[in-house]
Amino acid sequence: MMNLERLARFVFLATLKNDAGQKDINVSRAAEKLHIPQSHLSKQIKQLEEELGVELFVRKPRLELTPYGKVFLQEAQRLLEQVERIHISAKQASQGEIGRLVVGIGTSISNSLLPNILRVFRQKYPNVDLVLQELLFEDSRQKLQDRTLDVDFENFYNLQDVDDRHFLTYEVVNQEPLVMVLPKEHPLTHYPQVQLQDFTAEPFVLPCYERVAGLHTLIRMACLSAGFHPKVVQEAAWMTTILGLVAGEIGVALLPANVMNLQRTGVVYRKIQGQLPVFKIAIAWRRDNQSKILANFLNVVREVSRS
Repeated sequence: MMNLERLARFVFLATLKNDAGQKDINVSRAAEKLHIPQSHLSKQIKQLEEELGVELFVRKPRLELTPYGKVFLQEAQRLLEQVERIHISAKQASQGEIGRLVVGIGTSISNSLLPNILRVFRQKYPNVDLVLQELLFEDSRQKLQDRTLDVDFENFYNLQDVDDRHFLTYEVVNQEPLVMVLPKEHPLTHYPQVQLQDFTAEPFVLPCYERVAGLHTLIRMACLSAGFHPKVVQEAAWMTTILGLVAGEIGVALLPANVMNLQRTGVVYRKIQGQLPVFKIAIAWRRDNQSKILANFLNVVREVSRS
């Protein structure tokens, strides 16, 4: 294997210039600039020539590159540049500045913190590829188990089974109230705020329990705290579908406040008076994931959630 130190010193000597900026291959001056004995530099160049089996320099009347030396210089420079890039890449990888992170997302984080998280993370780590996957809870849990997903934004209420012995860990990164979603012509749209008790007899469109169990349960808890069971006429997995059903006057809906960022014709959002269960978004990842990229991503999420 070729000695990189010899190679680098050959390139230094072969490209040496004098104080006037003119090419001047001079072993004595090169050794002085490299802070090594002249004899040591001469020996290294000789060893390189013996390794290659050719002469790199013509030594009389003055030191000059041979034709082979000129070709070898070009290749040596390319090789050293490549080695430098490898060193830089290795350092960046160790600091989590290059690589790939697979992130599970849903509607709620997309409607709230995600845009700022992406903007800040890309500013700090432009060479990291973020792979975003829209996933429902059961899919994200399995992918985290299989290590095909690095981190997931999830409804906090879907993580109630996660304890100190679980393979996952998590942090709550956002919390917000619930709001009523009404058809545009609903009589209560004339009021700036409503009470949940006003909807005791109303038909409800709920998130599907089989696909969005945590949010479904939270909404039922909110209605129970107001003294009634919701009259469920339709369920749907995605917020955009629920909004479409409300716009079609199938019923009303109770959803996290981030839904207000979705401008859907035919629906009106109203804040609710009184105390209700709070919707929380958490970020979950494997306890044993020691990725520096993940650590950097978590720090950005914490930064954005505090701002």
